[in-house]
Amino acid sequence: MTKTQFFAHFLRMNRKSYILAIFFIFLVNWLQVEIPRYIQLAIDLIDNGSPDGHQQLTTYVSIVVFMAIAMVVVRIWSRMYALNPGRVTEAALKNILLHKLTRLPNNFHSQFASGKLISIINNDLGGVRLLFGLGFLQFFNVLLALSLTPLWMWRISPELTLYSVIPIIIAFVIFRIGFKQMKTLHMEHMRRLQNLSAQLMGYLSGIDLIKSEQMSPWVKDEVEKLNQQLLHCRMQITRIQVFFMPVLDYANNLMKIVILGLGGYMLMSQQLTLGEITAFLSYSVLLAMPLMQLGRIATIYQRGMVGIESVQTILNAEIPEQDATSLTHNELDALQAETLSVRNLSFSYPGDEALVLDNVSFDIPPGKKIGVLGSIGAGKTTLVNCLNHHLDVPAGSVFLGDKDITTFARSDLRRYIKTVTQDPYLFSATVEDNIRFGSHAPDIAKTQVDEVLSLSQLSGDVGRFENGDQTLVGEKGIMLSGGQKQRLSIARALLEPSDLIILDNVLSAVDYETERKILEGLFDRLQNQSVLVVSHRVNALEYMDEIIVLSEGKVIAKGDHTTLLQTCPYYFDTWKLQQSEAEAAAC
Repeated sequence: MTKTQFFAHFLRMNRKSYILAIFFIFLVNWLQVEIPRYIQLAIDLIDNGSPDGHQQLTTYVSIVVFMAIAMVVVRIWSRMYALNPGRVTEAALKNILLHKLTRLPNNFHSQFASGKLISIINNDLGGVRLLFGLGFLQFFNVLLALSLTPLWMWRISPELTLYSVIPIIIAFVIFRIGFKQMKTLHMEHMRRLQNLSAQLMGYLSGIDLIKSEQMSPWVKDEVEKLNQQLLHCRMQITRIQVFFMPVLDYANNLMKIVILGLGGYMLMSQQLTLGEITAFLSYSVLLAMPLMQLGRIATIYQRGMVGIESVQTILNAEIPEQDATSLTHNELDALQAETLSVRNLSFSYPGDEALVLDNVSFDIPPGKKIGVLGSIGAGKTTLVNCLNHHLDVPAGSVFLGDKDITTFARSDLRRYIKTVTQDPYLFSATVEDNIRFGSHAPDIAKTQVDEVLSLSQLSGDVGRFENGDQTLVGEKGIMLSGGQKQRLSIARALLEPSDLIILDNVLSAVDYETERKILEGLFDRLQNQSVLVVSHRVNALEYMDEIIVLSEGKVIAKGDHTTLLQTCPYYFDTWKLQQSEAEAAAC
């Protein structure tokens, strides 16, 4: 989406409000220039003591009062219709950006820190809102004021009008110099603000490490460096706003001096009346506000354009072709209860020639329980991220039924595959809200929430909380232990059925007995669903129909627990070592 298309889209979306706003802004400005004209007529009648003159004076004063009241009402309407589109545009853009971010693949998010994306949505969108709201209002106010007011001044005295605009022309030349410098500085300001936001996000995410390692002084120095860079940029912008932008206001004051000097001479030579001079001065006052607003409009315009450029970073990011279209209902139904097949899957990360997965093949039939065992660095998590298409897998490697998963949208694939990771993410909400998060069915009963809490062996812990399942878990679940976070993420995954649930080392923070109870309850509930359990614990895989043993990205053995104890030395040695550790822990 180009900038022209961007403007066209949102102007079209708010066209009714903008049309009404322009009408009312024009009406306000027409009333503003008409009032001094009637004041002029009234002043010129002051010396007329006749009854007709007195009656005419009363009429002019009444018209001025009526116009002033009407102008207040119309100005309110003009601001309502001009400012609301800014808020509407901001809300629409936030929805569009959030929807786009959830559809963009992992390689996009790896390029941009979360803090930068948050800064774009929170800070840069503020400039877009001002541009489509306050900027629109002030632009048309200034445009109409600088069109109508000089025209009414010309009707009084063309000569005086020409002399009075000379200071304005000179001021515009100076103003243009500052305007050019503003865009570069606003771009720099937005970039530094994004960097600061990204840095703060990183520090807040690692706040426990910072405190435990006593890194606070270092963090303070790093943040201070970014703050000083941001302050320096902001001060440069402020200097331009202070020295260049007010030049139009100074020009307006100089214009009043010209009007008083030359206009006074024309009054004494009877070329103008006292009422005309008064009206002319009133028009110069009307010009003062639009001229001062030009500096603010320039700032709003620059902020808005910089904000649009930042927003386009997300809007113009390419969604993979297969993710841009969704399968039909019939095609989605056809994928249910299909076998997930991995065929000769090899994978390496971009920029690294070493294979993390090397020629991996296996099947996950409907209703089967498959385990994956491997040490740290064996490629277990990479395999999981290939199965749910979080990573860009090679075509012809992973199939759901007879369909290659790279040929249809990730969102369609994830209707049937749920992944519970070893690093669960919890939101700053209640226990129940975290379980219900992402649920497509709004009518899920409270009993179902209680059931999955029980299956994940978390109901006892929740029962001891002061507010039960209405307890706030804090940012990223900070109020819970590691094991409680993992069990809560399992409860979330169990709330709605899916064809395949992948558990990626999610029970590493719980003891062996709790792990056994969770798996028993899980398999009892998911009798007709497929489960893939990834773990480095043999005990977690004893109940599997088939266990796949990974080592350095390769499948070195397959079979059930009993078979592997007899045929795979690596599996047997791992099981024996972990049995010894469990016995030692029990003592």
